[in-house]
Amino acid sequence: MGGGPEGSASPYHGLLFDFSGVLTTDLFVGYRSLCRDQGLPENALFDFLTQDDEGHRLLVNVEQGVIGQEEFERGVGRGLGIDGSSLVQRVWSYLRPETKLLEFIDDVRGRGVRAGVVSNSLGVRPFDPYTLWGIADRFDAVVLSGEVGLRKPEPEIFLLSLERLGVAADQCVFIDDMVHNLEAAQVLGLTTVHHTDPDATVAALGDLLGLRQSPPSSSESSLASGRSDSSSPSC
Repeated sequence: MGGGPEGSASPYHGLLFDFSGVLTTDLFVGYRSLCRDQGLPENALFDFLTQDDEGHRLLVNVEQGVIGQEEFERGVGRGLGIDGSSLVQRVWSYLRPETKLLEFIDDVRGRGVRAGVVSNSLGVRPFDPYTLWGIADRFDAVVLSGEVGLRKPEPEIFLLSLERLGVAADQCVFIDDMVHNLEAAQVLGLTTVHHTDPDATVAALGDLLGLRQSPPSSSESSLASGRSDSSSPSC
């Protein structure tokens, strides 16, 4: 098994990325935008999925693949009093790919570093966000919670992701925007980067992979810092 980028002394063989909110713009912006367009309070969808018992049950079940995307959408629609059809697709219409991160990933894969995705999915049928913009094709492994019956922060989904990526925990960096997911990965021995913006994450990863000469600024991503409680939905 190879090491970090060719010519570097980095111990890291692989990078494991969260999907929405890391490789895409902020998922919660999509939630808020949908609510505004539906005439709801902008946090209504987030609050339903995290604070309402039925909403949280729907979220966990779709992330674990117990229910499909359409059943999830119908349930959310009933809970919010709106038409839930194509809800996931409508949320995603507000998101965009983080091209700077994707270009960085293309570069380091060309240098021999393996890269994978581990995502808490909201279903992939009938709408599959993981093929949107061709993102999934740029990775060595893609692990979706709904397909494997596991969800972050369960340790088993990280172990499965490492197995599919072909990288040991102490040779892998995990990147997520949710602190509870980072903490779970740290327990298994992964190094973590808390994603706050693409520039900061690229800088932090460049340092870890031995690709940067200058130290990061104070505004850049810190290792093992976070922003969210364990009830927050994330992909």
